[in-house]
Amino acid sequence: MQKRLDSIGRSLEYYKSFSRYLLKTKPKRLASKKRNGIKLQLQKMFYHKSETYLVVEVSNTSGITFETNFLKVYSVSGNKKRKASYQWLEIQPVYIHNNPTKIWNGQSLRFVYILPKYVLGDK
Repeated sequence: MQKRLDSIGRSLEYYKSFSRYLLKTKPKRLASKKRNGIKLQLQKMFYHKSETYLVVEVSNTSGITFETNFLKVYSVSGNKKRKASYQWLEIQPVYIHNNPTKIWNGQSLRFVYILPKYVLGDK
């Protein structure tokens, strides 16, 4: 049992250190969504070992404080024209580095989502 705890602790430390490294890299914009003064931007996507690392930035220009309780990531498969075969599957994060709880007006925060490895489709 002690060996398993040590391996989990090492994995957690590795996630933290690699996430800090990714947050220091120069941001690029891969995808962006903006609604009601809140902008969610995917800046970097990195595959390493058996995980996918997503560097995300949230900016608030809405005029009020934005409280976050969750950010869900989905794998979507199927054809929008054929609703019967269209499905959304939630991907549970392995670890979240610098997960924000409040984003004040005029503030931007970057954080890292670590997910089990998956491959993006054409779209």
